[in-house]
Amino acid sequence: MPNKIEEIAPIQNARRTLPATPAQGRAVLAWAFYDFANSPFATTITAVIFNVYFAKVVAKNAPLYGDTIWGILVAISTLLAGILCPFLGALADLRGTKKPWLAFSAAIGSLATMSLFWSGPGTLLMSSVLFIVANLSFSLSLGFYNAFLNDLATDKTIGRVSGLGWALGYVGGGLCLAINLAMIQKPEIFGLPTANDIPVRMSCLICGLWWGIFTVPLILWVPEKKTSSVPADASWKAAWELVVRSIKSARTYNRNLFRCLIAYLLYNDGIETVVIMAGLFASQALGMTQGQIIACFLMIQFVAFFGAIIFGKLGDAWGNKKALQLSLTLWAAVLFWALFMKTQTEFWIAGAFIAIVLGGSQSLSRSLFGKLVPKGSEAQFYGFQNLSSKISATLGPLAYGVSREITGSPRIAILSMLIFFIAGQALLAGVQESAPRQADE
Repeated sequence: MPNKIEEIAPIQNARRTLPATPAQGRAVLAWAFYDFANSPFATTITAVIFNVYFAKVVAKNAPLYGDTIWGILVAISTLLAGILCPFLGALADLRGTKKPWLAFSAAIGSLATMSLFWSGPGTLLMSSVLFIVANLSFSLSLGFYNAFLNDLATDKTIGRVSGLGWALGYVGGGLCLAINLAMIQKPEIFGLPTANDIPVRMSCLICGLWWGIFTVPLILWVPEKKTSSVPADASWKAAWELVVRSIKSARTYNRNLFRCLIAYLLYNDGIETVVIMAGLFASQALGMTQGQIIACFLMIQFVAFFGAIIFGKLGDAWGNKKALQLSLTLWAAVLFWALFMKTQTEFWIAGAFIAIVLGGSQSLSRSLFGKLVPKGSEAQFYGFQNLSSKISATLGPLAYGVSREITGSPRIAILSMLIFFIAGQALLAGVQESAPRQADE
């Protein structure tokens, strides 16, 4: 469809001027609640509870180590998501169907997560397939979800709107995780038997229900503009052509946008690796127990709420790029601190700092990228950002592992992430945030 493709060829960011109405405010809150809905999947399923259960119980008699299989499953699902996100995003942009795609992926993800309740010994294949489906759906839904940001925020409010979503996400992930941990540690309070790991399996059911229930506000109250005139039978080919064209244009009119994307790949690599490896660092370098690490993790979830809100407002006042650069500088300072950290109290204090800059750096990355995304191609380009995040999920841990093996020190391994922050900051410095925008028609 050449006409539609030509429409997005000149990448000029469309300035958004939305009326401040009660309906608009309700739509923003409903949108932000999807972060509240899906974040328990990231905490309960992939980070704290089900990943451990899978490795120790579901894959107990497998020919490979349980954590090895888990890593393979994560890699498969994230690779699939990275490949599909830009294409399905372009398709949603062409047809004006971001919300149906989001609803579909959230529904499938919710059902697959609830179905993990049936995981146990002897269910390796079934559990593996269910997790791949759930994690793939989780990643796909985020691409469509992020694409609504430009429809709901103006240039002056995009930072605080993005920050609100991240803030509610930390609250949702923390609350659901706290409930699940209480259920596992004190099952008698909830009237649950301890046989057959019922409390752990129930956490999957609760996580899936949480995801499905709190997605409903977005489906009901977030509007989507139906502007596409592309025939359904032609939009698949047109979507592919748009993706190819966008990649080829990286050195021309998309240069600023892709520079921002590569910078995000680098510094987000450092962020994700620090978050993943923080527990191991606390255990190996400071002798913290699993219970102490989990308690600190919960604290980080809730403190990050305030970080996302504060940095979101700061981004609107200073500019998203400047506020993001400040958050990344604070990240680097914490990494230096880890090199000399001696006590568990220091780790808790550092965890609070990390929580503040974690919420800030993630919300500001989304809002800065949103200001650069071309009008009418939000889902496609957030798909590229999703692909970038999937790539960054592998490079950082690999660098950490190599540093750990060479030096034998978890402190040096954590400090090695500074390379990603420096490289990301260097590229980010050349990103132009205040590019001129066209007015909406």
